[in-house]
Amino acid sequence: MKGPILQVQNATIKFGGLTAVNDVSFELAQGDLFGLIGPNGAGKTTCFNLITGVYRPTTGSIMFRNDSIAGLSPNRIAQKGIARTFQNIRLFSVLSAAENVMIGCFLRHKVGINSALAYLPPAIKETSRMRREALELLDLMDLADVANSRACDLPYGKQRRLEIARAMATQPELLLLDEPAAGMNPQESDELMRTVRRLRDDFRKTVLLIEHDMKFVMNLCERIVVLDAGKEIAAGPPEAIRNNPRVIEAYLGEAV
Repeated sequence: MKGPILQVQNATIKFGGLTAVNDVSFELAQGDLFGLIGPNGAGKTTCFNLITGVYRPTTGSIMFRNDSIAGLSPNRIAQKGIARTFQNIRLFSVLSAAENVMIGCFLRHKVGINSALAYLPPAIKETSRMRREALELLDLMDLADVANSRACDLPYGKQRRLEIARAMATQPELLLLDEPAAGMNPQESDELMRTVRRLRDDFRKTVLLIEHDMKFVMNLCERIVVLDAGKEIAAGPPEAIRNNPRVIEAYLGEAV
């Protein structure tokens, strides 16, 4: 049986008198396609922020590859192999799509600052390598045709895919996607679903995602945790979640 790659154990975070996440626990195994769902304000993005070092849990633990990452800085956590996208797109708007992805590549940059500033041959070689990797990732995300376009000039759906390409450039083991299908039409969502499956199947990534598009979640994720008001109310495969009365009441409104 595959061991856990991520363990969130009894995680709680309080902001003054508000408990945003309350005693939440779940585990991801290597290669999981895992969904975290719930109504607005349920604590989903706060969980992402705990995992990626934006917040430190008030109580509880977060383990990645059996090492505690609670309280580490976001850049340290990224270096360990966790990357994310954001609910509100955060691209470098005036840079090209290729340059945005190359920024992700810098996490694994192997040339010192002096060599880079002097533009010495090792720096030139490394920059060429990063551009090749960026173009390959853009091709993977069906963005090869906009490699030289500014991020701010791209349609919303392509900006979403560009964020995923940039996250992939950090060479993560665990990829956290915050509402990746938001703003996409049905065709774009279906294409993204196939791409995320390919990230797992061909590139051996473990994926944890937040998404409000229930068709996307139910057709993609193999396990799901449901939050409501910061607490877990259900966990299991899509079939069990789809028919869970507490989930229907809290979030779905009706069976899907």
